[in-house]
Amino acid sequence: MNKNQCQTVMEIMNGIKGVELKRKPGGKFHFPMYMTQSMKDRSIEDLDLSARSYHCLKRAGYNTIGELTQAVSTGIPLKSIRNCGINSAMEIMSSLFLFQYNTLTTESQYGYLLDVVEANLKAGKIGYV
Repeated sequence: MNKNQCQTVMEIMNGIKGVELKRKPGGKFHFPMYMTQSMKDRSIEDLDLSARSYHCLKRAGYNTIGELTQAVSTGIPLKSIRNCGINSAMEIMSSLFLFQYNTLTTESQYGYLLDVVEANLKAGKIGYV
């Protein structure tokens, strides 16, 4: 995850009243994937990834967001894809999160964030500052 994406995700998460979070080093960020069929049919180009991340997904045969989310939800580790290191994997997951978050209605965004924060706090993936 590049600095801008990480900052954007944390700003969104800290937008919840009374919540100020910090990312734990080495921690994974988990979030539920609620994808409509039209979202799944969109190209991975819509994730606005860096060239390295985009090309490693294309070489691995992922053309749509639906194919990518299916692989992630079935437990296929992104780091197992050739040339997809930890930074690329984090960038891909943060881009999926931001893509999904930005497609939700304003009313749904807050509830979704509460679910994400609660799930990650329970799993010990993030912590309060």
